[in-house]
Amino acid sequence: MNKRFVAIVLTVLMVAGLISGCAGNSVSQNDNLSPEERTIRLRVNDSIPSLDWEQSTSLRAVKVWHQMFEGLYGMDEAKGGYYKELAKEVSLSDNQKEYTITLQDGVKFQNGEVMKASDVVFSYERAMKNPRFNYVTSMIEDVVEINDNTVKITLKTPFSAIDHTFFSIKISSEKEVLEQGDKFGTIPHKAGTGPYYVTEYNVATDIKLNAFEDYWRGSPAIKKIEYRVISDDAAAVIAFENHELDYLEDAPLTDWESLVKASGENHSLTKGNDVLFLGVNYLSPTNNNILVNDKVRQAIFYAVNKKDMNSAACNGYGVETPYYMPPEYVATSPKDGFETYEYNPEKAKLLLAEAGYPDGVDVGTILTYGASTGDKAKMAQVLQANLADVGITSAVSVMESAVVLPRLYDQDYDICIYADSNNFDFNNIRQMVHSESVGMYIVKYKDGPFNWKRLEELVDLGVSTSNVDERVGYYRELWSITMDSATLLPCLSKPVPTVWASNLEIGTPVPSFYKIRTFSWK
Repeated sequence: MNKRFVAIVLTVLMVAGLISGCAGNSVSQNDNLSPEERTIRLRVNDSIPSLDWEQSTSLRAVKVWHQMFEGLYGMDEAKGGYYKELAKEVSLSDNQKEYTITLQDGVKFQNGEVMKASDVVFSYERAMKNPRFNYVTSMIEDVVEINDNTVKITLKTPFSAIDHTFFSIKISSEKEVLEQGDKFGTIPHKAGTGPYYVTEYNVATDIKLNAFEDYWRGSPAIKKIEYRVISDDAAAVIAFENHELDYLEDAPLTDWESLVKASGENHSLTKGNDVLFLGVNYLSPTNNNILVNDKVRQAIFYAVNKKDMNSAACNGYGVETPYYMPPEYVATSPKDGFETYEYNPEKAKLLLAEAGYPDGVDVGTILTYGASTGDKAKMAQVLQANLADVGITSAVSVMESAVVLPRLYDQDYDICIYADSNNFDFNNIRQMVHSESVGMYIVKYKDGPFNWKRLEELVDLGVSTSNVDERVGYYRELWSITMDSATLLPCLSKPVPTVWASNLEIGTPVPSFYKIRTFSWK
């Protein structure tokens, strides 16, 4: 009887294996439906905390909101920059401080209301009160309505990186936001001008969207969207291979070969601007404030083997980097003139001895977020091993981003592994080093032992001119001060791996801000 049972089980497993092995040739439920009835299914790594774009700057959330909301400017990564979106015409005053913006004609919110300049003023004023968006609004003096179709934005000083502000601040319906009040963001709404609006919102499991048929650019080809929360990378890979996902971006690189096989010709490794970092909180009280010791932090940095991190986290597809932003991607990013902390375990041991810890020391916990099998978790495990090799003891803790990110922003950690998705301008560094960027930076430089006043001065100088060479000079000094502090260490620049279903047309793959409105079913 037992032998028969075992045989039956083995047979079932073999059949299941055959089915799984042939997943690339199986037919998804979508194939039996008309294009109008099909739902494109995508993965999000973690729950989306809100349907209000102001509640987070996390890239995973922004990608979802990008389908619902629009800004005065959009970003086309495939063509390398910003473009006018809700703004139709933009004129700049001679003093480089006043932007007079004419809005696109006849744009409607998903609730049917026509977008007006008052909605732009409302959205900007709301963002300006939110510390999370200080890094893209602090340069604004005021925003005023000229008439229903024109708005004027006045800056305190000329600001060469203003395009990213016009992209980052999304326009919401004043009427809908005020009507929903405290519930806004927690329930479905139609407050955006984007091509899709939310119909169902289950924060822990999924978000469903429908096409906005009166969208100002025309009704999108894909009518239904479903974002599924799948935190485990292995589960996401299986879901794609079993045709339960139609588009999987930022796919796990450790499974890239199997995903390429499952996707046929529908895959892309796109050059990204997403960098994985190591952060050290010098304010941590752990072990009698051990991390305030410069030589201990430097020892940690010299102990880091980025090659091992690349192999573990990115299957070797990443690029070990000393840059906050890849210079080939961002013209204003400095290429040299700063400490890079090349892997040197012997120097790490020497620094520990000089710090008074020849027999090693405990530095607390390496904190990170995402899946326990994800890239950041794997980097944390490599870091733990690297530190142990030079006599530094540490623990590893991996939790959901909704738990970890607030702790990082509050400097409630010892060491962390985190990701920063940058933009097309080095001014993005402001969110990491400027004291006004509360709720964004993970290291608090203000009032610390570093030259933080000069850091902030250099941030301002960097956007005071449009001359690229001058800006690179300011940012070189800025990044040199930051690296000398041994608090932020760029580790890996990731490509963005994307796979998609054979019946889906996506155009040119982009690293971050894909637009489902440009997709179509074959």
